[in-house]
Amino acid sequence: MLREVGDDFQADSRRQGTAFEQQAKAYLGALGFELHGKQRFTDIGCEVDDIAEAPNGELVYFEYKGSFKGQRPGMRRTDTVKKALLTGFLLRSIGDDTPYYVLTSHLPEGGAAQRMIDTAVSAKAVSGVLGLNDPAASQALAERFGPPARPRIGPERTWQPALPIARRA
Repeated sequence: MLREVGDDFQADSRRQGTAFEQQAKAYLGALGFELHGKQRFTDIGCEVDDIAEAPNGELVYFEYKGSFKGQRPGMRRTDTVKKALLTGFLLRSIGDDTPYYVLTSHLPEGGAAQRMIDTAVSAKAVSGVLGLNDPAASQALAERFGPPARPRIGPERTWQPALPIARRA
């Protein structure tokens, strides 16, 4: 039997998660964060999606929770919320006070998921849960970590042109 695209829930979820992660990385890069990839904490059994250096030089942990299909995408699923918030509590349990943010495609609209997030933020286990397309998220990150620095020039720059640059003879 031939499967239609989208028939495999797990594969479809993985594709959506990967697409959201790429968007989140581009978003953070535009805000001046230098991303260093996943960080595993084997002693507490969890990981964060990215450890980043903020424009002000501070280290920050980011978790990405996003999707574009389904009735409860992003942080609207309580099981997704529990997983994201638990990481923050585990980090604090070992004395790691590095700011920990969750970037999501969809914020909860009240209910248990919102109460869990509010409790985790109040307990300082999570620095914030931010909607990727919410201008308030960009403002909150810029206020906390500073505006993006000027683009790097010279050999240390992170951006490279995709096409060769024409040179004058």
